[in-house]
Amino acid sequence: MTAQDNILLVDDDPGTIQLLGRILSACGRLRFATNGADALRTAGESVPDLILLDAQMPGMDGFDVLRALKADPQLAEVPVIFVTSHREPEFEVAGFELGAVDFIVKPVVAALVVARVTAQLRVRRMAEALRRISHVDALTGVANRRRFDEMLDTEWRRGRRAGEPVSLLMVDVDHFKLYNDRYGHPAGDACLRRIAEALAKVSLRPGDLVARYGGEEFALVLPGTPRAGATQMARRCLEAVRGIAIAHEASPTSGRISLSIGVACYDDESACWAEHSEASRFADSLTKRCAPGDLIAAADKALYVAKQSGRARAVLLDVADLDTPQMAREVATVARASAPPGP
Repeated sequence: MTAQDNILLVDDDPGTIQLLGRILSACGRLRFATNGADALRTAGESVPDLILLDAQMPGMDGFDVLRALKADPQLAEVPVIFVTSHREPEFEVAGFELGAVDFIVKPVVAALVVARVTAQLRVRRMAEALRRISHVDALTGVANRRRFDEMLDTEWRRGRRAGEPVSLLMVDVDHFKLYNDRYGHPAGDACLRRIAEALAKVSLRPGDLVARYGGEEFALVLPGTPRAGATQMARRCLEAVRGIAIAHEASPTSGRISLSIGVACYDDESACWAEHSEASRFADSLTKRCAPGDLIAAADKALYVAKQSGRARAVLLDVADLDTPQMAREVATVARASAPPGP
């Protein structure tokens, strides 16, 4: 247990909450709710690491609360321990089938409560550590494709609900196969690590994500960022990689490693922005256009145009212009450079 562990105690009996609070006072930061609705609201405001939930409450009982928790993607993975006076096996089976991780029987025994809570918090931390590892690209240390997919979907939906822009940069290392052929794969791996580090350094906001999309391709998810901010980020990425000056003598484009970038934006300048009225923002199925996959497709088409136009540049295509890629326009470029010494 750590002082940062966030534990939510839910019981309609203030006496039980006071007792559990005393028992668990050293186990982390405690919060309290005396009914199901308050429990869901409190959990939604700050996701708990563990919930101790009274199974029997008036109105919305513990089983109803657990169903609601499991239906919420933000809260579905929070472990829930039922606190109950029931001892029947059928009762416990029903709770486990809904997703409870353990049961504590009233009247509670302090040592047993601490032991069960400690065990579940330990499991929670181990699961979080494994999840973090599963979201990291082993070669470059930035986020992997799985994390990219999850975050883009999350930020897209958040932007739709809040009416906030979302932008995406697809980044490709120019002529990387030629680099590997010239300098060898170990040097290629080192090159990708240095590029990932450079991209991470220009992504200063905590909410932005740099991910390795695959091979020599990276992606940047930029929540709350309209096209002006996205094009500025693309310029910074081009300059940052030019600045690390990795020699690429085999490149037809430049004497050093360079990037091509496709920029896609969904903001209040997008033709499809007005389609998403307040009434329809919560239903992606109501509009065929403007979904996360469309943002990726637009960035990919913009990237293709950037490559066809000579590379070492960034090209923007609005998410609403997927069917008209000729609308893509160059927004940033870098000057050709002679090769610096060494790879």
